Amino acid sequence: MNPIERGKITLDAWQARRATRAEIAARQQRRLAAMLSFVRRQSRFYKRHYADVPEGSTDLTQYPPVTKPTLMEHFDDVVTDTAITKAGVDAFVADETKIGERFLNEYPVWTTSGTTGEPGVFVQDETAWTISDVLGDRWIVPAMANRSSLARLFTQNLHVALVAVSGGHFAGAAGLELMRRESVLGERRLRLFSPTSPLDDLAAEMNQYQPAILEGYSTVLVELAQAQQDGRLDIKPALVLPTAEPISESQKRLLRDTFDCVVRELYGATEFVPIAVECDHGNLHANTDWVVVEPVDEEYQPVEPGTPSDTVLITSLSNRVQPLVRYDLGDSITMYEEQCPCGSAFPIVEVSGRQGDVLQFETDEGEEVPIFPLALATVVEDVPGVRRVQIIRTAATTLQVRFDVAPETAREAVWKHIKRELQSFFGNHGITGTTIEAASEPPQREERSGKFRYVWAELEE
Repeated sequence: MNPIERGKITLDAWQARRATRAEIAARQQRRLAAMLSFVRRQSRFYKRHYADVPEGSTDLTQYPPVTKPTLMEHFDDVVTDTAITKAGVDAFVADETKIGERFLNEYPVWTTSGTTGEPGVFVQDETAWTISDVLGDRWIVPAMANRSSLARLFTQNLHVALVAVSGGHFAGAAGLELMRRESVLGERRLRLFSPTSPLDDLAAEMNQYQPAILEGYSTVLVELAQAQQDGRLDIKPALVLPTAEPISESQKRLLRDTFDCVVRELYGATEFVPIAVECDHGNLHANTDWVVVEPVDEEYQPVEPGTPSDTVLITSLSNRVQPLVRYDLGDSITMYEEQCPCGSAFPIVEVSGRQGDVLQFETDEGEEVPIFPLALATVVEDVPGVRRVQIIRTAATTLQVRFDVAPETAREAVWKHIKRELQSFFGNHGITGTTIEAASEPPQREERSGKFRYVWAELEE
């Protein structure tokens, strides 16, 4: 992409920041019509997939959704550049020496870890690569326009620390390496840190590096904040960006209070990086001028505003080389109609995300009710002394709790408090007779992705 085109995209994104709902919708509809027309002409897969949809229709409900396994199965027909093949991309991502390079010297390629199923491979074009930067900046840069933040940025030499899993073409690590290769200052100012490193080692590396911007897995950033409080870490970032995992309000408050800096949550995915960004009032705003976000139920029917979805369908309006139209992302989100006090017309979303499974329990009256992972984990997190928690459903009415406690905290007393709060939580939902057990092992990260799941089920068939 030439500098003029990149400049146009950047200017439009910043102009849209204060756009009205009608203006945002107009941008979305214009780009959606162009994308649908393009994929029906240029992608063999979508041409077949939409054979029964009337030509020219922009009513997305008429378009059948797609899933990651489907897109991977038909990869060669999905992509719109015939030079790209699944075999070629697979060979590229299998070579770790290629991390940070462009496939065919043109396309960034990201892979998913496969923690929620089959790994995926996603090729980005130059517009998608540009958008991944611009949409975050338009929310974050204004928050940094104050003397304290600017002083920290320059005192710490604009160092950026990203906590993300390495050893693969994952969006975080590979994207950072690509920027290091293509930026004059990237080599000195961009550094990757592993979420699987022992906390003391990670703190020591951070102390030496002194990041001005700290971004990465939410759970690791919370651990670093606790290390700062314990005196093992001593950094003064101007900006902290929790991402990749959902984060509670209490955890964000911990980050703000501990580091005394701007904190902005980022919600995105390998498939489309900047889905939503947090504003000054603590709300996530979906970037709907460049992505269509559809909260739906298990039958892919729209859910009412304010209702948690079973999953979410996203349509990227930026990536034409591997188009995503009504792609099932797998997250549970809630979208609201109310306008944010910050004044932005971009819709507010809350994310339960992929931190765990939605657990179905039966009430005493025989009614099935969903228990969402974020709500369940928060019950335990709010118990004084709890550092980290994982909750595993091991039987229909049995939950096993893994937890860490703060130093010099009486573990048995904390456990009694956890058990009491969980029983009260289930009782308030009309669910009694649930067995709550303490696990012998501590919370653990996923071996492959380095991510930290909160809640899931391990039920025997």
